[in-house]
Amino acid sequence: MEDLEFIPDSREEMARDEVSEDQVYHVVGDADEVIVRPDGRSEYARMMDDGRWIVVIVDEESGTVETVWWDKRRSRRRDRRRR
Repeated sequence: MEDLEFIPDSREEMARDEVSEDQVYHVVGDADEVIVRPDGRSEYARMMDDGRWIVVIVDEESGTVETVWWDKRRSRRRDRRRR
């Protein structure tokens, strides 16, 4: 996907989990897992180089990023405060 739109909630989640816009594009463009949902949304997930498993939910029709989170249960990096 070339042009994604971000709703305010997704931007807040990105700031909370320290996920950049570039990382979101990377996850969507080169996902390790893609789940296409019957409601028209897709879930993209990828293990990032830093060990975080990032999940991005996109409304496929509008190209809108609805939510972004760092899935701590699937990540190799346990605590985001420890670096």
